[in-house]
Amino acid sequence: MGIKFLHMADVHLDTAFRNRDPEMRHFLRDTVRSSFKAGIDLAISNDCDALLIAGDFFDNETLSFATEKFIFNEINRLNEADIKVYYATGNHDPSGVAYRAANMKWPSNVYIFGRSQPEAVPLTDSKGNTKAIIVGAGHEGTRESENLARLFPNIEYDDIPYIGLLHALVTGSSGDTEHERYAPCVLEDLESKGYKYWALGHIHTRGILSRDPYIIYPGNLTGRNPRETGTKGAYLVEIDDNETTVDFYPLSPICWVNMTEGNLGEAGDFDSLHRILAESIKVKLERENLPGDILLRLNIEGPCHLYKELKEEENIETLVEELVLDLNLRYLEIKADNIIPPLDPDKYRGEPHILGTLLSMLDIATDDEEILLGLSPERLAGFYKKDDEKGKVNYLQSLLKGLDYEAVARMVEVDDL
Repeated sequence: MGIKFLHMADVHLDTAFRNRDPEMRHFLRDTVRSSFKAGIDLAISNDCDALLIAGDFFDNETLSFATEKFIFNEINRLNEADIKVYYATGNHDPSGVAYRAANMKWPSNVYIFGRSQPEAVPLTDSKGNTKAIIVGAGHEGTRESENLARLFPNIEYDDIPYIGLLHALVTGSSGDTEHERYAPCVLEDLESKGYKYWALGHIHTRGILSRDPYIIYPGNLTGRNPRETGTKGAYLVEIDDNETTVDFYPLSPICWVNMTEGNLGEAGDFDSLHRILAESIKVKLERENLPGDILLRLNIEGPCHLYKELKEEENIETLVEELVLDLNLRYLEIKADNIIPPLDPDKYRGEPHILGTLLSMLDIATDDEEILLGLSPERLAGFYKKDDEKGKVNYLQSLLKGLDYEAVARMVEVDDL
């Protein structure tokens, strides 16, 4: 007796998108909903038995009326198709706090794993036959530190597939250093239970951690910012006669792309700069061949004769407008923080003057980790990993990048800058 289900995670409904303008905020909120709706369409069209949501279905303690209505409409569509929903709470939508989503009255086809103690729930067909056993645990608070995976029971029946559902950080998985260590575990904790499939959430980067058994992060359902790049969606999973088949399906109507262009030495005016950037973007997008609307963050860096012009926000806005029109982009953001003047700091290093001394001090600080950490304030803006000393050093070194060029530009008069 086979079972088919859709595994998604980290939907983050009602993300605020506070640092976006109203139009973009509205667009991104709609994107989250349309991605979820596409998942419901996929589950129904493939006659799935269940939808598994591995945590962070909601983004925060608030829930708009529009989103609440939307959720119930989509869940009821699944109910009409006799598709069950199994949802394990995560750190963004914990069950044990006064979040509005925690008080929702869900339709009869929804089962919520909201307790940290795992529960085993049989998934049955219309005749009452058990097709699989879903074992899940949820986050009761916003900072779950216990290894919940270790609490999951071993299988009791060899002839029924067990499926684990959990929002957790598996140490060593791709992207684990970018996420908080909530419900941390290791791969062995999951592999030792005898389950056929582990439906995980929390890591926003898609990844298959194991194929025997399958242990999978589907990634978040849609990219919400330039760090969440690439194709986003969910896994369609089928378990039949001890054989497990998994297929990833893109569901998001957008793709974020993050790219860097540093070859701007030949850009001497707007037209040449526009031409260089447009060609670079075209090559990148043609190579990746991503589906949906493209939202692009372009980091421009390195020596450029237009150094001063690219420090002016108005000039950046003009460049953005032209590139968006020419390349049919849904959104473009240009970061020019690392543009430097076309000067050679090495020409002034070691010289007996203030600039030479300053460059030497920058070199020493960059290379000496002890000095870097000593100069750093206790609370460092933009860096949040308190116990990651190596990560802090790398972050501090990135802040110093290009300062030698900046120092030369400020202290040496160059007519063509």
